[in-house]
Amino acid sequence: MNSKLTLNLDKAATALRLALDKAGVVANVRAETAAIIDVSGSFEHEHEEGTTSILIERLVPYCMVLDPDHKMDVFTFSAGERNAYYVGAVEPNDAHGYVTRNIIDRVPGWNGGTTYSFVLERALEHFGWKTCDEVHRSTQGAGFLSRLFGWSSTGQAHDHGAPHTHEKRRSLVLFITDGENTAGDETRTMRVLEESQRRGDQVYFLFIGACEDRNVKFEFVQRIASRFKNTGLVVIRDLEAFVAQSDEELNAALLGPELVEWFKS
Repeated sequence: MNSKLTLNLDKAATALRLALDKAGVVANVRAETAAIIDVSGSFEHEHEEGTTSILIERLVPYCMVLDPDHKMDVFTFSAGERNAYYVGAVEPNDAHGYVTRNIIDRVPGWNGGTTYSFVLERALEHFGWKTCDEVHRSTQGAGFLSRLFGWSSTGQAHDHGAPHTHEKRRSLVLFITDGENTAGDETRTMRVLEESQRRGDQVYFLFIGACEDRNVKFEFVQRIASRFKNTGLVVIRDLEAFVAQSDEELNAALLGPELVEWFKS
């Protein structure tokens, strides 16, 4: 799939910076970046054929331009708290085939259901806006040591599972899903986002709804995007065509007026 698609991430990063310049976003704007990836059963085909790997590769220029360490944190989710999972960070030189190599059949809840709220909480904890109630689970060695010794994000010891807070970091979170949230999780998701807004968290959630089935209308996410000033929605009906767009076309689709204003704030 897309075997002829050749990506030049440096060129893409330059195109993104130019798009931000044209939108009036200052050159020194910074935001930590993250991608949250739905691993429910209905999204398996797009993962298996490599389309979501290409999508992640197309999004990596955002961390190249915006993120202080030029890395994009990656989370996966399906249904339930145990399946809201921090995978690690993707870098430009590691972006090709990232989902195929690191996520397919490798993360908790692979081919499960769909609940948004727990992974939204995990991202808010990760970027310091919400107090963590437990030591993080991670595939990384640091995560293992944290669990073993009860270290906090600052490297200092604390009681295993004790609440702690990471450094607060302004963040852009790209939330990739192919379907509606489970109805039973809608109230909890709204509460998580309401509490985040009340705290004044400096996080923008850009939901990317990718589903060719037009019966999936992302109505719940549309309500979220309308209700909160730090949430947006881009609906993609042909993901393969979307990831094959030019850098300029992709940036035009993702950089909506609300997100641009958030960058300026």
